[in-house]
This record gives sequence, C-alpha cells and structure tokens, in this order.
Amino acid sequence: MNRFVFYATSGLFCLFFIFCVQPAIAQQAPEEAPGIGGEMTLADCIRVAMKENKTIKSAYLDRVVQKYSLSVAEDKFTPKMTLSTGANYAETSIRDSDTIGATVTDVSATVSELLPSGAALELTANQGTVNGDTTSGTDVNYGWNVSLTQPLLKGGGFDVTSASVRSARLSELNNVLSLKTTLIDTLTTVITTYRDYVRALKELDISRQSFERGKELVEINKELIAAGRMAKIDIVQSEADVANREYSLLSSENGADAARLALVKAMGIDRKAQITPIGTFDIEPIPYELTQAKSIAFENRPDYRSALLNMEDSQISLMLSKNDQLWDLSLTGDYGQNFIRPGGLGVNSDTDAWAVGLNLSIPIGDMTIYQSYLNAKTSQQQLDLSLTKLKDDIEIEVEDVLRDADMKMRQVKLAQLARELSEKKVEIETEKLKMGRSTNFQLVSFQNDLVNAQNNELNSIISYLNALTDIERTLGITLDRWGVALVERQGE
Repeated sequence: MNRFVFYATSGLFCLFFIFCVQPAIAQQAPEEAPGIGGEMTLADCIRVAMKENKTIKSAYLDRVVQKYSLSVAEDKFTPKMTLSTGANYAETSIRDSDTIGATVTDVSATVSELLPSGAALELTANQGTVNGDTTSGTDVNYGWNVSLTQPLLKGGGFDVTSASVRSARLSELNNVLSLKTTLIDTLTTVITTYRDYVRALKELDISRQSFERGKELVEINKELIAAGRMAKIDIVQSEADVANREYSLLSSENGADAARLALVKAMGIDRKAQITPIGTFDIEPIPYELTQAKSIAFENRPDYRSALLNMEDSQISLMLSKNDQLWDLSLTGDYGQNFIRPGGLGVNSDTDAWAVGLNLSIPIGDMTIYQSYLNAKTSQQQLDLSLTKLKDDIEIEVEDVLRDADMKMRQVKLAQLARELSEKKVEIETEKLKMGRSTNFQLVSFQNDLVNAQNNELNSIISYLNALTDIERTLGITLDRWGVALVERQGE
C-alpha cells in the first residue's frame, strides 16, 4: 500500500513533503463508511463523493430512463395484446310503424407480433351481440382471423428488423461510457481539490513557522542591542518583516478556508464540515512508458470507445438507408372463420375465408429516399474522420502528459535541493548574526528565500501528483486506480 510521507524538520526548519495516491476501497458497506468530516484520507473523500456528490446522483438518475429505453427497444419482438369492448343502443323509426331499438355489444382481442424476419403476425378474435326490442332474441356473432405480412425487399430480413435493437444496445453502452466520464471528471476534481486543501494547510504551516522565525529574530536583535552589539535602529527592519509575515499568515488562513470550501463543494457535503487530511504519501516514478500508455488509453478512454460505438451505429443507419431505397414488395396471407347465431328463427351461418397475395409499391420521384442515404453516408464519413482525428489527439495528449509529469518530477528533485540549501543558509547566517558577522537584512533575505523554497517544493510536489492524476484521466483509468466500480445502484 502506498503511504503519505512527510520529510521531518531539521535544524531551524526543514520541510520535505511527499504526497501520492493510495488505493481506495470501492463500495464499502454503509457501516464501514467514514463519517463526513474529521480526519479523512483522499480515499475517504472519494468514497464520500461517490455517495453525496449531486452530479453523480443526477447521472445515476439518468440511468433509470436510459435502462428503461433499452428494455422498450428489446421488447420489440414480444407479442402485444389489445383488448377492446363497446356497447351502444340505437333506435330506428319507420314511418307509420313502431320504433325499433337494439342494443349492440362487441368484445375483441388482438394479439400482434413482429417476427425477426420482419413479418407482422396478427391474430384477432371477436364476439358481438345484438339484442333487439322485439321478441326475436339475441343475435350472436363471433369469429377469429389470422393475418401475416412478410416484406420481401424493403423492411425485410433480420438485419433490418433488428437494427433498432442493436442501435439501442449501442446507445446503452454509450450511456455507460457517459456515466464513466462523469465519474472520472468528478473524482478528478475531488482529488485535485483535496490536494489543493493539503497545499493550503502546508502553506499555512510554512507561514506560521516563518512568522515564528521572524519573532525569534526580533528577540535576537533585542539581545544584541542589550549587549551593545547592534544599534537600536537596526531592529526596525526585523520588526517590519514580522508585520509582513503576519500579513502573509492571515492570507494563508483565508486561503486554507477557501480550499476547504472548494473541497466540500466538490464532495457535495455540508459547507460547515471540517476535514483534516491524513494519511501517508509516497512519490513514485511515472508508472507508464509511451507505447504502453497509448495502448491503455485506446482500451479505456470513454470518448474513444464511444467514437467506435458511434461508427458502428452509423453503419446500421447506412444499411437502413440503403434498404429504404428498395421497392416495397410484401407477401400477405389471411385466414379466418366467422359464426353467426341468430336469436330467433334465423339460420346459423358458419364461414371460412382465406387469401394469399403479393403487394408491390414502387416510389417514383421521391427525392427524400436518396437524401436519407446521402445523409447517412456523409455522417459515416464524417465520423470516420473524427475517429482518426481523435486517435491522433489521444496519442498527442498521452505523450504530452507523460512529458509534463517527467518534467515535474525533475522539478521536485531540484526544489528539494533548493530547500535544503536554503535551510543551511539560514542556519549559518543566524549563527553569523549572533556573532555580529552578519546583518538583519541578510538574514531576513535568506529567511524569505527559505519560505519561497519551501513553497516551491510544496507546489512542485502537488503539481507532480496532479500530473500523475492527469495521466490517469488521460488514459481513462481513474476509476480503476481508485477501485470505483461502475455498478447500478439499488432502487435506481
């Protein structure tokens, strides 16, 4: 397991801060989840953000509609039933005769199914009654009918019929990739704001210790003045420097609280939550070389995977547009039986009927058919160009983030060396001042150089760690790095 490592102070003041990521545990049980606020590692903050961040919650809510849309598309070949019923009363008046009334009721059920071949199958059963005002009784009419329509050219075949289902599944995969992008972007923000908060706290610590060194210098000046080894006027410079350092301390306190607010905002928790960063951090070398990193990026980046899915979907659209240009030739078949049972003295009637036929429809002069094909073809060519450009862009981005991380790693080493040398300068100059061989101006300058060196080291370390995080984002492996799984949430 990686660890946070802080280089201990030595001599007057020694700051050496190392910060790296440590693996997180994804999807802990609620009772194991950390409380919001208090001491929290970066992994804890990520875990809380996964539960509390509003952007992530909204993205998971979108998944409810998205998954239902896929279910609707995949239900295409499931038989559908329609039930209908009705009743009405009608009267007929005949001149010089009585008015005749009748109550008519009707009940029917229709089952329809789309077959993978593109055929439409429909079965209908119905029953109706006619109950007149006369004593003739109730007439009953019932029967059933089955029909089949099979497209032979336009709209026929498994590829055409299943195209909408395949497109819906591609869309679902794209939706998952969109969710992954949202999680990566959100968690990257949490990671960087957490480190910004650590930076702000460390800068506050640097300012506080700088302020204490300034006060110590004033006390040294007083002792030298009392011993007659320094003029009273020389203490003005050290006192002015203390005032400036106190001003910087106030600014650092304000910056730390601003960084805390940015972190709780990124996590989506109460703005009053007080977080104390804890853990051990280790700086590690860049874990990827160029060829390996490119391969990982093409395998994991959501935008590249989405572009591949869009290309596949465009091929489906192009196939459908080609099919739309065909003639509409369909084979039809129909068979049914009907039974009539008069309520009076009428004769029962039983009939059977069947029919088979070919229907042909030829569009003439409809320019929109070719327009659809041209649009689909052009869209596919544009997507192909976009995919090629995206591939080139990814290769450049990967190379750039690796170069940037390597440069920042070297800056860390140089900043550490500069900080160590500045500490030695201050230590030596302090002893020289006590022996009367230096001046306030020289020591104050060296102390300010030390503050700058400490901040430069801190900033270089944070920048390097953020560069590693940028590599993970560029390669599309942020979720894997932190153990966050793309799982559907219960109840959503």
